[in-house]
Amino acid sequence: MPRRYTLGKRGEAKIETRERIVAAAIRLYQEVGFGGATVPAIARAADVAPATVRNHFPGPNDLAEATADAVLADLAMPDASIFAGIDGANARVRRLVTELAAFYERGTAVWQLQQADRALREAWSSQEARYQVRRETLIRAALAPHDDDTVAVTVTNVAVETMYFALRAAGQSSEAVVETLLEVLTPWLDGRFD
Repeated sequence: MPRRYTLGKRGEAKIETRERIVAAAIRLYQEVGFGGATVPAIARAADVAPATVRNHFPGPNDLAEATADAVLADLAMPDASIFAGIDGANARVRRLVTELAAFYERGTAVWQLQQADRALREAWSSQEARYQVRRETLIRAALAPHDDDTVAVTVTNVAVETMYFALRAAGQSSEAVVETLLEVLTPWLDGRFD
């Protein structure tokens, strides 16, 4: 019978070092921007050698991808489990809009950082594409059984994100934006699905 493998102290230390490097990189992105977050600067901030950073993240985009993944995990992007036990598209759309609004609020500082730093936006572009797929999957789950209606999926996708940020920028509270989105989206979807 094969011996059962456990991570052990060395493996745990490697994970902890990796997490420290990622956290240091995110802090530096916020403080000095993506361009200022050089390998030596990240190594100093994480209290490791530059070679250790390169050992954990050998490719030029590996660390940027790891930071984007860590940020999304920290923000707790909702998934289809938020619809468990909810019947009816209207109730699922309400949950969708409410959960995405909370997600956007948790991510405000990150989105502002990304918008202000073109290099960071470019570095996170592949994770942004994955995020877009995850959001569309969530929207399709909310619209089921009409999840094959590409117009409804697209309109919901664009409306939720674009209108959310536009209305927040216009001074509406997150709660008011949710209600406004539902006032616009729900009747349109009802008419589309009848």
